[in-house]
Amino acid sequence: MTEGTGPRGIGGWLILPMIGLIIAPFRLAISLIATAVQLVSDGTWETLTTPGSDAYHPLWAPLLVLESAGNAVFMVTAIVLLVPFFSKHACFPRLMILYMTASLLFVSVDHAAIYLIPAAVAFAEGNPSKEVVRNALSAAIWIPYFLRSVRVKNTFVNGGLCRWL
Repeated sequence: MTEGTGPRGIGGWLILPMIGLIIAPFRLAISLIATAVQLVSDGTWETLTTPGSDAYHPLWAPLLVLESAGNAVFMVTAIVLLVPFFSKHACFPRLMILYMTASLLFVSVDHAAIYLIPAAVAFAEGNPSKEVVRNALSAAIWIPYFLRSVRVKNTFVNGGLCRWL
């Protein structure tokens, strides 16, 4: 198939990343709010970050702050990515690949950091390894899709080349 022929437009498998980008900010906001409410309302923050308390570890505060900040950045980034997605900007596939790669890296580092604090595994939501596997599988499927899909090449054509990426 030559460039420009074949499927184009937001349809087919491209609907799934679109749904993911729309849902991600809500999922991350709910997680951030739930975590913040729990940390503040029941005194968990003080227990984990006050030297001398039974659950204190010097890495708790940086881990919790960086995890919250990272989730906030990914929440905002998902919202921002909707603009080039719906405007069918040529930069979108590269930006999406960057987003997925950064997400996998962030979740992997966060997962590794949890194991630096012995008591952290008990506080982790569910099984933290599941999030790493989910992000790795997502990246393994969608990065090649954004690199090779004819629909992606034919859809994201507006705005010229992305020389800065």
